[in-house]
Amino acid sequence: MNIQIMVIVHGAEQAHLIKVLSEKTHELGGKWLNSKISHIDNYFAGLIKIEIASNNVDKLIEQFKALHIHVETAKLDLHSQDKSKHFILNVDAKDRFGLVNDISEVLGENDIKIESLECHRIGGADIGGIVFTSEFKISAGDDFDKAELIKSLQTISKDLVINLHA
Repeated sequence: MNIQIMVIVHGAEQAHLIKVLSEKTHELGGKWLNSKISHIDNYFAGLIKIEIASNNVDKLIEQFKALHIHVETAKLDLHSQDKSKHFILNVDAKDRFGLVNDISEVLGENDIKIESLECHRIGGADIGGIVFTSEFKISAGDDFDKAELIKSLQTISKDLVINLHA
C-alpha cells in the first residue's frame, strides 16, 4: 500500500544532492509529488512530499541519512484537502528591525497562514539605504477580506508598498 510522507532534509551543501535524493526515491518505487528546496550560503533545506510503498519508507529514510544530512519525516493524511484561498503578498519597505515579525503578526491576527516566505535586504547608495523586499505565499479561509488585510498591514509603517494578488 502506498502512503504519502513529508520529508524534511537539511545540512551542509553537497554536490548533486538533489539528484541523489531523487534517484534513491525512484529506486525504491517512490515519486516526488511536491518539493521546495532552498540554498543559503553553503547550507540547504528542503521539504519533499513523497508517495511510496509503506514497506519502503524506513529504507528510504536510512538511505537519506547515510548521506550525512538531517532527515525528519511525517506521514500525511491522504484524505485531507486544502480548501483555502491562495494569494501572493509582496511587501517592500525601508528596512528596519522587526519588520518580518510585524508582518507575520498582522497575518496571524487575520487568521492567515504563511505557506512560504522569501525576503531580501538590498542596499546601495543609489536607492538611499537598505530596502526590505519580500514575497509571502499565503492562504486564508472563505471569509478573507483583502481590503481589511491591506489596511491592517498599513498600520505597521507608512512606507510599506503592498501588492496582494491571487
